[in-house]
Amino acid sequence: MITVLQTRRAIRAAAVASGYIASIIFTDFPVDAQPPQHGLKTGYVATLFTGEVLPGQLDNFKQLVTRLVAAVAEEPGTLVYEISLRPDQKTYDSLEVYRNSEAVVAHGKHVRAEFGKELGQVRKTVSFVVFGSPDAQAKEALAGLNPVYGSPIDGFIR
Repeated sequence: MITVLQTRRAIRAAAVASGYIASIIFTDFPVDAQPPQHGLKTGYVATLFTGEVLPGQLDNFKQLVTRLVAAVAEEPGTLVYEISLRPDQKTYDSLEVYRNSEAVVAHGKHVRAEFGKELGQVRKTVSFVVFGSPDAQAKEALAGLNPVYGSPIDGFIR
């Protein structure tokens, strides 16, 4: 029986060997892609932070976000860190995914130490939702953000 993985490898090999541009299409679908695991019950933790940029601070906020994202990109346990500004140009959302609770704690310590004071000068918290099942230490680290914890029902993560 030929598996999906074997099929993808064969198609990619044929595309590369024949020089077809189709090989580019398959770069978005890695041959070693894992089948989905059962949601955030697997130990991953995700958060959705909504904040509001303080009046007159948009330029400072954007400059800070650029530095913040570059620093967070160095955290090995932070898998996704995406900040988007809404059309009102004051409300923003930060989508974050962490490998595990330890990564949540490490991220919190890093951001508070390096950027905490500056963040407090340019924005305020609106809401903070946590997905997954963080451990007690991670919950303690997040307590100052007044999080709302969801209870996983179903889903998947790759």
